Amino acid sequence: MLSSILKECKEQWIKAKHNKKHPFRFFTLATIAPEGSPNLRTVVLRDFDSETLSFTIYTDLRSRKVMELEQDKRAQFLFYDPKRMLQIVVGVSLMKSNKNDLIYKSIPEQSKKDYAAEKSPGSKINSPESVEYNFSKGHFVRLIFKAETMEYLRLKRPTHLRAFFSLDDNWEGTFLVP
Repeated sequence: MLSSILKECKEQWIKAKHNKKHPFRFFTLATIAPEGSPNLRTVVLRDFDSETLSFTIYTDLRSRKVMELEQDKRAQFLFYDPKRMLQIVVGVSLMKSNKNDLIYKSIPEQSKKDYAAEKSPGSKINSPESVEYNFSKGHFVRLIFKAETMEYLRLKRPTHLRAFFSLDDNWEGTFLVP
């Protein structure tokens, strides 16, 4: 049963990278601020490799999450499917951070705005209309994370199902009390 849980998770992440309405397409990324507090934000799953259990997101190179990950490569992802009452928390480590002009150039023009603001994300502005863009100077970066742990929780009757998997135990897994 444990191997089928892990297989189910992988299948859902594969579906999420292709289906924009999949509940795992948008998920929560938690990083650690320099002073030690957690920071949460919603990100988009851009790619998933089921063999290496690696996840890819895109972001602005100047964003706070990039700075925090440069200081501490550890992070967590929270995936939640409200219809299935399924929560998956994945402990990850930043494996690779790279600017990729080919990907940036292939992004639809409207989406390039996410990476082309003149000011850094989080900068104060007078109004939303005052943001200026420089599309020739995008600040696009691709972040690739490798899974290290995974906790699966499925709420269902008569018995909830909770399991923990770890790279250290070769993803064999163990059941936990829900």
